[in-house]
Amino acid sequence: MIRLLAIAAILCTLWSCSHAPQPSPPGYVLPSATLSAHSPLTIKVALANYLNRGGIVMQLSDSEIQVARHHRWAEPLATQLHRALEAHMTTGHEQTLTVELTRFQGLQGEDRDAAVISGRWTLAGDNGEVAKGRIQWEAALENGGYANLIRTLDRGWQAVAAEIATTIH
Repeated sequence: MIRLLAIAAILCTLWSCSHAPQPSPPGYVLPSATLSAHSPLTIKVALANYLNRGGIVMQLSDSEIQVARHHRWAEPLATQLHRALEAHMTTGHEQTLTVELTRFQGLQGEDRDAAVISGRWTLAGDNGEVAKGRIQWEAALENGGYANLIRTLDRGWQAVAAEIATTIH
């Protein structure tokens, strides 16, 4: 009987050790999304559905997308993009800037990896559309890893925001 209790105690200990909580994977934020500013513009950011799933997106081919399960945005991507964009739009009139992104992701290529941002933007006032433009940005990734991809996408988003700000002012 004592032997049976000892075996049961050992099994319980082994089971509890094997089911220890795993450390949570990192959450990622765009560095420029930590900036705080107020813009006179109403800013709306819309994302392609697959970009709203919470995971960092990597495009593996022209038709294959992988949304990471363990490498996720720390907060909704649209919220981060909105905050970073607002920091660049500090002047203007009471208008609405709508940004629609179709791509905000890594791209695995045969000869190089890249960060890609694409979409379009529209500035509208009370009298209708004032200005519009396309977003097309791409940069090679110097090193691998999700953290490097996020830093590169952030640099791209800052460049996109600066270009929009220059165009509408």
